[in-house]
Amino acid sequence: MRSTALRTRAGILLAATLLPLSAFADALYLQLTDVGSEVDASGLTASTVAERTRYGIEEALKSATTEAILMDPQHEGSPDVTVSAKVTRAGEKYRLTYQLATTHAPVRTKTLSYDFANPSLSDKGSVVMAQAVLAEAQKLEAASQEMPVATGEVPAAADSDSLVSERSSNDASRYEGMAGDSMGRETESPQLPPRRGGRTNLDLGLALGFNSPSGIFGGELEYRVAPILGLNLSAGTGAWGFRVGPVARLYPLGEVRTSPFLEAGMSFNMGTTSSTRLTIGDESEVYTTEKLFTPVATLAVGMRQSMGPMYLGLRAGWGFRLREDNWTTSDGRDPNLFDALDIGTSQHGGFLCSVTLGMSIF
Repeated sequence: MRSTALRTRAGILLAATLLPLSAFADALYLQLTDVGSEVDASGLTASTVAERTRYGIEEALKSATTEAILMDPQHEGSPDVTVSAKVTRAGEKYRLTYQLATTHAPVRTKTLSYDFANPSLSDKGSVVMAQAVLAEAQKLEAASQEMPVATGEVPAAADSDSLVSERSSNDASRYEGMAGDSMGRETESPQLPPRRGGRTNLDLGLALGFNSPSGIFGGELEYRVAPILGLNLSAGTGAWGFRVGPVARLYPLGEVRTSPFLEAGMSFNMGTTSSTRLTIGDESEVYTTEKLFTPVATLAVGMRQSMGPMYLGLRAGWGFRLREDNWTTSDGRDPNLFDALDIGTSQHGGFLCSVTLGMSIF
């Protein structure tokens, strides 16, 4: 029985150790390499198509289930998958064709086509097509890493002009339903799973800390107004009574798995009472101290580590107490050594730190 219990504990410890490391899976690197247009419509020039493609991919990445990065053309290093785009005529309609290709052997390619009538690419249309591009890019990258090469899949030579593609009637029917009408509206959009990979709209967590806005024990609720800005409300219990703190956080790197942040806010301590009993011989006396409402300004730096639907937050900083005459004795006596010791050890101010474990709601 003892050996079984030890093995169980070891397994739990190993799982707890490896869970945070699973958040550092390799990201998929994409690069838009070549964009062309064979039509004269002002809304379908090569530069416009490139701009709309980048917009669509950036928006699609916000709801992607795995981490992916769109590289700039000047970015050093090699992408995992390259994406090229071309606009042509398809009868009375326009056709936007994307060509995806892996950059390492065995090379695999995929062609996606999107037919539409209006010579302008709306936001929704750009995002829908980009979601399909991301999904196929992830499939290509996963397939290229499989060994041996799956039966029926023939890798293309690196210097070959031929394309190993899967443009079929199934592809055409898949994207035909998403073609824009005369007003540029799309009629179909795929349902996507919840945000993951560092992306969040709302966080809810439990926190332990010292001098932090969430107190010794409390909770945090954070709403991500923009990828770089979060509005946080912390509340909990501290040595100076119940505490609530509105905080603003700046995330310089945006919504990524490992995201450092700068934090500034206020912590409002509602106050409490404390009592000290002093016994000398047969006589005993109780000294009561009233701890009054105290505001504290806080500055901190921290890090938010995404772990799938969960996240871990760390914070360290400094609290600046904005009120000094914030306590009094209940019986009007002069403060004694015990009062000073109690006040000095329970004041909110100075160094602060906390750790938060929570979940991304959506």
